[in-house]
Amino acid sequence: MTSENKNRKKKVRVYLPLAIVIVAVLGIGWHYYKEYTHYIKTDDAYVDADKVAVSAKMMGRVEKMYVKEGDTVEKGTLLAELDSTDLVARKNQTEAAVEQAQTALIQAQAQYSYNKENLKVLKVNLQRSKDDFERGKTQFKGGVIPQEQFEHLQKAHEAASATYQAAQKQLQVAQSQIKSAKAAINTAKSQVGVIEASLDNTKLYAPISGVIAKRWLLQGDMAQPGQSVVTISNNHDYWITVYLEETSVGEIKDGQPAKFTIDAYPGVTFFGKIFYIGSNTASQFALIPPNNASGNFTKVTQRVPVKISIDKADNNEKISQFNLMAGMSSVIKIIRQ
Repeated sequence: MTSENKNRKKKVRVYLPLAIVIVAVLGIGWHYYKEYTHYIKTDDAYVDADKVAVSAKMMGRVEKMYVKEGDTVEKGTLLAELDSTDLVARKNQTEAAVEQAQTALIQAQAQYSYNKENLKVLKVNLQRSKDDFERGKTQFKGGVIPQEQFEHLQKAHEAASATYQAAQKQLQVAQSQIKSAKAAINTAKSQVGVIEASLDNTKLYAPISGVIAKRWLLQGDMAQPGQSVVTISNNHDYWITVYLEETSVGEIKDGQPAKFTIDAYPGVTFFGKIFYIGSNTASQFALIPPNNASGNFTKVTQRVPVKISIDKADNNEKISQFNLMAGMSSVIKIIRQ
């Protein structure tokens, strides 16, 4: 073998690996260049859904719990009941008070009707006694009747007048009793209404259809007003929530297409569109919002919440066939336009 051939083979052994490395570097570089120029990419994303906390409206012990975590419920499903023993007793007592007040009203109305009719009779008697008295007075002055008879007519008239006045007062008393009975009925019925509303509040119903994502209390636990008993996740409408760096927000808009993967389904690419861009950075709603009033702070790139719809998958499967769950991790590529 000539020295020229040996040199050629030597060069091939040297430059071939180098060429392979260069091609690989260029390929990788081209891949990342394409990724950067064509997509806005982030892995700060996850599957999201509406979640509704079903809270107790009053204090009470959880008497019955009808659901467990993972159960699918329809809107209006009875989820739990608080102890209503005291409320039921109060309702029975108040309803009895309503019945008593109604009985008192019937009696007062009957007494009023009797007094009213009796007053008419007494008024006639009063007028008759007055006429007899006036006629007797004239006769007494004319010497027609003796003084004893005149005094008898006078006393009869005074007695009729006193009886009539007493009957008037009795009629007024009956009117007052009617008003009091009606007021007592209204008060008792109002109390029954309040108790019934409280009884309704002992029952917790599902405000939406979905899945019981979390059960915060168990049967026998004491619930406080406003305390979450269960949380329901809407399993009919999912989307991807992305926390995008603020430096990329100027490049996106509503309706911009995106593709993404979900860690639970490797190898499947999903497609969707931006339908929401946050009006505040995520840090504004943190438990401890940043306070830079002192001017002494470290600048950190903020992230803006963006929501992307889940429209379809590349294998033409229906989205409903995937067992999506809120919180699943995702990697997003928003297509630059």
